[in-house]
Amino acid sequence: MRTPSTRALGVALTLGLALGALGVGLRLAVPVAPVDESYRDVVRFYRSLERP
Repeated sequence: MRTPSTRALGVALTLGLALGALGVGLRLAVPVAPVDESYRDVVRFYRSLERP
């Protein structure tokens, strides 16, 4: 017979694996838009503010 802590560990591992699979599935299913040039300009601007 399983102890409650063993059962909880099994449930936690199962949920962890299911969430990991869901994350990978979403990453593969949802397209990621490439960074456009205007965003890069903004990043360059803020990086230039960091330098003394």
